[in-house]
Amino acid sequence: MHCLICQQPLTEIITWSSLFTLSSRNIEPQICHQCNQKLEPITGEQCRICSRPFSKLDPKFRKQDLCTDCYNWEQDPEWQGLLVQNISIFHYNDFLKDLLAQFKFRGDHELVKIFTEPIQTKFKQMFDQKIPPIIIPVPLSIERQYERGFNQAQSLASLLSQQPIEEILERSHTEKQSKKKRSERLLTDSPFHLKADINPAQYKNKNFLIIDDIYTTGITLRQIAKVLQPLSPNSIKSLTLARS
Repeated sequence: MHCLICQQPLTEIITWSSLFTLSSRNIEPQICHQCNQKLEPITGEQCRICSRPFSKLDPKFRKQDLCTDCYNWEQDPEWQGLLVQNISIFHYNDFLKDLLAQFKFRGDHELVKIFTEPIQTKFKQMFDQKIPPIIIPVPLSIERQYERGFNQAQSLASLLSQQPIEEILERSHTEKQSKKKRSERLLTDSPFHLKADINPAQYKNKNFLIIDDIYTTGITLRQIAKVLQPLSPNSIKSLTLARS
């Protein structure tokens, strides 16, 4: 086998067990030790809601167990309490930024396999396996999915193959979020809505888990949480690959 990133032969068995101690499945390694070392798992003290590591945050932008961004979200009645928690796995460093660009924008879909074990392990840490959540991948518009050939959030969600994944949302076509400044993202009207044939009764008191690749401002996840609120869920959390 060869590393999916650098194509060097895999001469050493690398697992995520040393980083994620609750890992209980033996999954074929997909990357070499050198590439593995370039991924930075988020560890240590973090914002209770968004997983922002306090070690990389100026103390003046911390409010007890929240970063100031999440504190401000929670002070706004429109958004308060919508997103219970986001868990991000990695720092969005230059290596992961290039890797996700290759995955999302240059169509190297095979790279999704790299994230199998960390996503499965974090999921197990978040939820009681006897009561699994309903997994909601962040949708792409029809136009954007045609352009890319696949939805990266759906691909990441599919790594949780034993869990119920439901695509109950649709997304209107808008300008790419990555091209917008933070202030522009926060002012953008929500492009998300429930599909017309959804039966709200079947989702009452369920736990939802939104899957996406990157947590940036938090607006996308909160817009989706707001759309899901009429279904009367028990809780809405999210799992993202990276925290920028």
